[in-house]
Amino acid sequence: MIAVVEGGQARTRLLSPREAARLMGLPDSYRLPAAATSALHVAGDGVAVPVVRWLAQELLAPLLDASLSLPIRIAAGSR
Repeated sequence: MIAVVEGGQARTRLLSPREAARLMGLPDSYRLPAAATSALHVAGDGVAVPVVRWLAQELLAPLLDASLSLPIRIAAGSR
């Protein structure tokens, strides 16, 4: 669902299947099923590749780099 605010008025509308596919990173050339419900299921069952890529580069990689530079400590009694 999308909220649209124009001229002080707010309204909502459903995403079109193509909009949902674009948000999930599918190219416009990707052929969606003809039925809107089926097309929305395609988008809903996916993973947003651009979002996952950004999370990996901007969050996970820096966290891993930082954790690899920390000394390894073994807790007493865990041997």
